[in-house]
Amino acid sequence: MKIQSNFNTSQYQNNINHMKATEEQQKKSAKELSTGKKVNSAADDAAVMAISEQIMKEAKSLTAGSNNISYGIDATNIADGALSNISDSLGDIEQNTVRAMNGLYSDSDRAILQEANEQSVATINQTINQATYNEKNLLDGTTGDINIYTGTTSATITEADAKSAVDSLENFDVSVNSDKISTDALDETYSNISSIRSQIGAETNGLSAAYNVNNNTAENLTAAQSRAQDTDFYESVSEMKNSSVVNQAQNMALKNQMESQENLVSKMFQA
Repeated sequence: MKIQSNFNTSQYQNNINHMKATEEQQKKSAKELSTGKKVNSAADDAAVMAISEQIMKEAKSLTAGSNNISYGIDATNIADGALSNISDSLGDIEQNTVRAMNGLYSDSDRAILQEANEQSVATINQTINQATYNEKNLLDGTTGDINIYTGTTSATITEADAKSAVDSLENFDVSVNSDKISTDALDETYSNISSIRSQIGAETNGLSAAYNVNNNTAENLTAAQSRAQDTDFYESVSEMKNSSVVNQAQNMALKNQMESQENLVSKMFQA
């Protein structure tokens, strides 16, 4: 006896395939919710993954560059502080020099002023020698230009040779007769130190601007990466709920199909 079966193998396989696809969607939504990212592997979206990784590479490079810049700013601040102290010492020397140029002062008075000036010059040299950052001297002219890599380009802290700038003070003498005292060497030193300080100030401003640009750019890149990768929780939850409903319907359809086949087989044996 030939029995005609209503069991549709193709439909059964389609139901199984649809159920697997729905389960995969549920797993994907669950992973998005657990990791907080909608792209967790190249399989999710290869293009977005590649773009996201490139964005993060650029952002990390800028962040590292910002650290470099901050070190550069620290160094220029140290140099500027030292130059400020040198200017104070030059102010002391200038006051002593003006006093020594008074014809009412005696030779011994001017000798005392000369001794004070020599002490100020020694203080200046000590300040120059102590102006260091990470064992690099910033003011004695021995370090050369310092390049600061910002993450995308380089900034330069120009070599500052304050030692040469104050060389003329080594032979500066106010112990001679008042009419023979000249302020030319002192004026030249002031000018040299002011020039160095202006240069360092400009470099500090440049580094500060680069630091701000780096941080803003890194922040924008991170935000862009976040928009590309971060999970839309509302969307993921909705997809998870929808796929759950679909999965339940598919299970019910498959169950009905299996029960129909079981009924058919049961009737066959009852015949």
